[in-house]
Amino acid sequence: MDSVAQLLSEWARERPDIDTAPVGLVARVIRIAALVTRSAERWLAPLGLTWESFSLIVTLRRVGQPFQLRPLELLQDSLLSSGAMTNRIDRVEAMGLVVRLRDPNDRRGVIVQLTPEGRKLADKAFEVHVTELKTLLKGLPATDRKALAKLLSGWLSELEETTS
Repeated sequence: MDSVAQLLSEWARERPDIDTAPVGLVARVIRIAALVTRSAERWLAPLGLTWESFSLIVTLRRVGQPFQLRPLELLQDSLLSSGAMTNRIDRVEAMGLVVRLRDPNDRRGVIVQLTPEGRKLADKAFEVHVTELKTLLKGLPATDRKALAKLLSGWLSELEETTS
């Protein structure tokens, strides 16, 4: 029995007239995301990274040469929420992992670019991240992982279309 089963049981007792299946599904997704993020913070800490700094540098690494995006593009392409993107960039810049460049197409704009040190760390951190995620998923059979990925992808696509 997982932690969400308890809250569903309590709602079933208190409000038996309401089908709480949607709550169970979404609550489990939220709890899994929180647990994975907390775990990632633990395996990224020895590299000097937080989840936010990791997400920022691997997003820049993933886009390829010249490893740069505008802050709004970083927000849209990363797994980060919108709050305080400037402060996140400031912290990662202070670590020497990114630099800000003037945007040649916008006098007031900037472009965030991964430094060579940032690229090396992004590559190392991503390898660690994938290895640790594989460990977290080892209890889920490959066929279930594939089916779950397909289901979640479909649901995410629908939500992205209808809630943006």
